[in-house]
Amino acid sequence: MITDTPHSHRPGALTWLLGAAAVFILLAGLKTVSHIVTPFLLAAFLAIISAPPMAWMQRRGVPGLVSILFLFSLVGLAFFLLFLALQGAAESLATQAPAYQAKLAGWLEQIRTMLAERGAPPELLPAQIPLPATSTITGTATGIATGLGQFTASTLLVLLAFMFLLLEERTLADKLAAAFPGRRRARVRTRRFLRSVYRYLLIKTGASVVTGVLVGVGLSWLGIDFAILWGILAGLLNFIPTIGSFIAAVPALLVTVVSGSPLDLLLVGALYLVVNISIGSILEPRLLGRTLGLSPVIVLISLLVWGWVFGPIGMLLAVPLTMIAKLALDSSPQTRWAGILLSDRVRRQPVTTSTADE
Repeated sequence: MITDTPHSHRPGALTWLLGAAAVFILLAGLKTVSHIVTPFLLAAFLAIISAPPMAWMQRRGVPGLVSILFLFSLVGLAFFLLFLALQGAAESLATQAPAYQAKLAGWLEQIRTMLAERGAPPELLPAQIPLPATSTITGTATGIATGLGQFTASTLLVLLAFMFLLLEERTLADKLAAAFPGRRRARVRTRRFLRSVYRYLLIKTGASVVTGVLVGVGLSWLGIDFAILWGILAGLLNFIPTIGSFIAAVPALLVTVVSGSPLDLLLVGALYLVVNISIGSILEPRLLGRTLGLSPVIVLISLLVWGWVFGPIGMLLAVPLTMIAKLALDSSPQTRWAGILLSDRVRRQPVTTSTADE
């Protein structure tokens, strides 16, 4: 047994440079084939979330194929309802755009008149309010609705990949045992890593669904326009820690400013605050554990990197993808130092001696 010295196995500058170059080449390659990788990425995300419920059903005696078909139907129905709600909200926005344009123009004109009466120099005030044309807003909303309708055609590929990944998941443990018969420790680390990924994504997805439902129901009860759209947006952006909650609240607050009262604005702000604090700051940390946090700088970098590689889908999945990478790094003693650097808290590594992997 050889004890590690403080300077043993320390990577040099050339190693770091080659590693950075390899990562950049890999990301550039993924960006080139992002239109192919993105559907499979979504399918893998759905399969990881569905693996624990499938295992639970099989433990209760449900046949494997029946459980897979049930999850396939459930996810397909969720996709259908999601796109239907988004398309309906976009079409409704296109219909109500002129009314919102008139309200916003009148509201801003009142501010301009009030400032002029208070003695503000007329030459410092714009002669016209710089608002986008109604046709621009209508065209944008109509384009979004049309694009969502076209995107539903590609969901068939996502659902098919999702089903095949579920079929593969049933034999994954046996394949690992057969592929690495003499490396029990490696198999244990792999299973521990997969369990951590399953747990994180399942809890995070459940929290996001609850967030979206609470926001959507609350805004509907308050009579805010496009409440379903804002609920879906809040659920999706819940995958982005901290800043996602603020971004999700902005559209609903703007709509409330234009069409609601000051009391409505206060209630909408309170709704987002209560939901995000209770779920994001209390429930999620208690279920996930505080060791699963990411550094705010890493969150920002992950949004930029994965957004550059995979576009909007990459930004939504940026934090889950980075968290999976962190869990993979944490699962091995040789790479645990990198997982600590990605974390939002300082965790001391135990000092151990190097041994050969079994």
